Amino acid sequence: MLAVPTLRPRQAQAELLAPLAAWTVLIVAALVWGTLAVADAGVSLRAAPLMGQWRWQGGSQLLPAALVGLAVVAGGPRVAARLAGRPAALAGATGATTALWTVALAAAGGWDRVTAPLTTRHEYEPFAARVTDIGHLVRGYAGQLTGTPVHVQGHPPGPVVLAWALDGIGLGGAGWLAALAVAGWGVAAAAAVGAIGIVAGTDAARRAAPALAVLPAAIWAGTSMDALFAGVLAVAVALGAAAAVRSRAVLAAGAGAMLGLAMLMTYGAGPFVAVVAVVILVLAPADRRRRLLAAAGAGLVAPVAVAAAVGFWWPAGLMATGSRYWAGVAGVRPALYTTVVGNPAALALAVGPAVAVGIAAIVRAPARAALLPGAVLAAVVVADITQLSRGEVERIWLPFVPWLALAAPGDRRPLLALQVSTALVLQSTLASPW
Repeated sequence: MLAVPTLRPRQAQAELLAPLAAWTVLIVAALVWGTLAVADAGVSLRAAPLMGQWRWQGGSQLLPAALVGLAVVAGGPRVAARLAGRPAALAGATGATTALWTVALAAAGGWDRVTAPLTTRHEYEPFAARVTDIGHLVRGYAGQLTGTPVHVQGHPPGPVVLAWALDGIGLGGAGWLAALAVAGWGVAAAAAVGAIGIVAGTDAARRAAPALAVLPAAIWAGTSMDALFAGVLAVAVALGAAAAVRSRAVLAAGAGAMLGLAMLMTYGAGPFVAVVAVVILVLAPADRRRRLLAAAGAGLVAPVAVAAAVGFWWPAGLMATGSRYWAGVAGVRPALYTTVVGNPAALALAVGPAVAVGIAAIVRAPARAALLPGAVLAAVVVADITQLSRGEVERIWLPFVPWLALAAPGDRRPLLALQVSTALVLQSTLASPW
């Protein structure tokens, strides 16, 4: 007779409950501290640690999102298991479900809420619609930030150029940008699933896919251009992983080019340069690493060099944005709160409790399965410690979220239910500007 290993239910229960308790304690601490000392301090965090304000807005309009979430909880693990042998199909299904979930949440406040956040005075499209000479804007970008919308001040010229170009070809308005944001978020999820499949195998991809599909971060992704940035960066990381595993210089060059493109959209792309480099160094054969890194570097330099040739010098833009940021809201937001509690809690809400469980277990995961979420987690820690983001990270850190979610045990339905519940509660109680 075969001996059946004795399970240790208490240990298994502790490994589940401890990270859930830590996740809850972090969020409660951030809410209490934020409510008592930050929300009314005039630092634009009235729902600290989140942007927006607490206001009940639930109702029957949440039913479509609830049905999508219920379908993923009930059938997501089974569908992922069936598609595990077809990586492209699994990635595509994950991306499509992610986009559907995102739209369902964004439209819960009415279809106008899908586009309204992209039409405010802080956004790119209304500003781009007034630009008559895009070349002049790009050439003098770093010196012309004063008086521009907040999001224009905080980013390279890429998003403005994109909005201006869409206007020029007859695709103007926030609707097309919202479609790009949703598509970018779906691509981010699909690319993350594809990358983990390449790096760690189909079982890792199957396990993570359902949790990626119903991330609470979709609340902010559906109405924020940062979701598009997340998609571009996700493609860069996925190409870098494929280049390392397959030893293909052309894929490494593609990864670098996507990184360079992302750097012209968001200064937050910087940490992902390190992530791609780490992935290549860890996964590529020793005799191919230099060639792959060189190819990735060449791809990265190309878009940045083109931008420099037409007048935008990326380092100067970064310095100008930093000056504006520290002269503004960053100078008045409490560093201790945002760095120690606020930013981590906002990210914890964006990724959801299932990801917290997965991150806590990452030290016991196989090395390849832990590489991508581990590298991105390290990048998040560095980003937090540098204080280059004091608040609003539920939006700003969207590019990190899909990679952290790769650690989640998405094959466990109770945890998927917690993911969906977290998103629905936030959608019902938080009036967010995004």
